[in-house]
Amino acid sequence: MLRQDLPRFGPRKTLTELVHQQLRLDIIRGRFSPEEYLSTGQVAKAMGVSSMPVRAALTRLETEGMVVIVPQRGVKVSGVSVAELRELTVIRSRLEGLAAHLACPHLTKTDFLRLKHLLLEMAKHARRKDAKRWLAANEQWHHLIFRATGNEQLTRLLFELWHRGMSRRIAAPNVPGHMDRRFREHQAILAALEKCDAGLVERLWCDHILVTGEEIITYLEAAQAAEKGPSAVTQPSAGYPARSGTRCGVPGVRLDPPLVGTPPSARRLAVRQAHGPERSRGTSGPF
Repeated sequence: MLRQDLPRFGPRKTLTELVHQQLRLDIIRGRFSPEEYLSTGQVAKAMGVSSMPVRAALTRLETEGMVVIVPQRGVKVSGVSVAELRELTVIRSRLEGLAAHLACPHLTKTDFLRLKHLLLEMAKHARRKDAKRWLAANEQWHHLIFRATGNEQLTRLLFELWHRGMSRRIAAPNVPGHMDRRFREHQAILAALEKCDAGLVERLWCDHILVTGEEIITYLEAAQAAEKGPSAVTQPSAGYPARSGTRCGVPGVRLDPPLVGTPPSARRLAVRQAHGPERSRGTSGPF
């Protein structure tokens, strides 16, 4: 990518900001793999800039946790462990659920049209098994809700958390049936958004993130076990809410592994049968 091709969104940015933005996008989109070392000189040459803005951009990326500066070795792309991804999933489930709750009354007709369009796009990409375009549409779907909260601090935090685990979450479409299950969950969330049922939207969104996270983590653990050889045995994930008796932090309600991938309505029915009624919608707060 040459200097004139660097993206310019919003107000005029410095060269360092543009390089930082592009490198961040490249890492998020998987152009650079976790643990891969980056050459300042090669990056500068590819972008048609000097080494100075590249070094400044990499320093900023280090503060964001996107890269690690290794003494006498260089700069490498940060890798997110399965344990870290599990922690990020728990945090995202609560905060994105809150975001959906807050966004509910602020969504416009234009927003709903956009959400429906993106949902159809995801369905099309799923049929074609186009993982790259599916991930892009899914990201836009979530980010639209983030921006609709009207809470700038929450939005910034959500974007940071979203990008933090992206290098691992790009494996999601490899999970059999993943894209189809997410489509059904998005459909249920959209229906609740149209009814402006903020409590239901929050619960569905929280389930959506937790189940998605568990699918990805299970897939990654299986892949790691396969790499170690046939003697490796994958143990159940410890401390993960969907398996430890909590749902969005509510004690006594569990999403059992057999429910993974089923529609949210079916999961709620199974939860009620196994654990009793869910908390009343009328008493549902932002969490």
